[in-house]
Amino acid sequence: MAYRVLTLAKKGFLFCSFLMICGIVFYQWKTAFKDSDNTHPEDPIILHIRAPIVNADTSLQNRQLSTNVTSLQQSQLPTSTIASTLVGNNKTWMDKMEAIRNERLKCKDTVCKERSRLMRNSLLSSRGRFDLAYSNDDYKFLVTTVWKIGASHWKKVFRILHDNGSVEFRKRQPDPHKPMSKMQDFNEKLTNYFKVIFVRHPFARLVSAYRDKVNGTKIEFYRNKNREMLRKVRKGATAANIQAANVTFLEFITWVTTGGQTSDPHWRPINSKYPVCQIQYDFIGKLETISDDTSYLFKLLGVDGLVSYRGAYNHTGSGDGDLLKQYFSNIPTTMITKLTQVYNDDFRVFGYPIPKNYSDLFNENNLQGL
Repeated sequence: MAYRVLTLAKKGFLFCSFLMICGIVFYQWKTAFKDSDNTHPEDPIILHIRAPIVNADTSLQNRQLSTNVTSLQQSQLPTSTIASTLVGNNKTWMDKMEAIRNERLKCKDTVCKERSRLMRNSLLSSRGRFDLAYSNDDYKFLVTTVWKIGASHWKKVFRILHDNGSVEFRKRQPDPHKPMSKMQDFNEKLTNYFKVIFVRHPFARLVSAYRDKVNGTKIEFYRNKNREMLRKVRKGATAANIQAANVTFLEFITWVTTGGQTSDPHWRPINSKYPVCQIQYDFIGKLETISDDTSYLFKLLGVDGLVSYRGAYNHTGSGDGDLLKQYFSNIPTTMITKLTQVYNDDFRVFGYPIPKNYSDLFNENNLQGL
């Protein structure tokens, strides 16, 4: 009897040990997808992972992205403020998002035709311009990512889709973050894939870049860049001033407006880095409306069951608006005018109203534009 009790006790102990091991393995698996990237306070986008696709195969490559809208016309989701201003309330959420999409693309095409120089430049011939563009062969789409507009979060999206993608795709492209600039079928994808770019209010992006890369930076590369700024814009700067490398926001934007706008991709105007006017983008998203935009885009692509930006907040109101109030409150109107000239193409191509004075900067409608 004692032997049987001892045997049962041993079995019970082994069973409990097995459950504990399973629990540890499950916890590690569950947390394996957590982001290791640094997320800055001004850009708290949270990526949530849903159930992965099971038995993904080459049939994924046969999806017709442009026809997904029709099958989703009856989707009834919360209506965003901007969507309700464009079309009647009797339309579905997908109808309204489609209207926003068309308005943004129309704005881009119209401005690009007016500014022929944006159509004639040689940016498209340089593959290096697409060092931050990524593609997915299963769903046949590509995203041109831009610094300070959630670039690191898009890398997470492509990683998850790759991990759950078809065997053929993963064998053909082992690296989920292989940039478009290094792909042999670069031209084919640029022609045939569903093309996406996300943008942001130029001044909000500028403030974000200052907070992240200039103000109080500990990175020596940017400290040296700060010293370069001080030598150029601070009159009477001492050796100690330059060594300290502390640049005010006014000094930063003064430097930007006197030739420094293309010195770093974090604040370089988008249209001077990417050949936006030469590419027939299928979707232009905005950080100010990222919640609605990514929900719509993922439904359109057919990946909403796998990835989403659920939990992200739109960068208006208490987000970018308050930051603009804080940083531009003491900036002269003449400097605001100079900045709008530097980023004029971005304002116009992406449908952001050009601010004429300080009060225009934190108007929510002006922040998100079309």
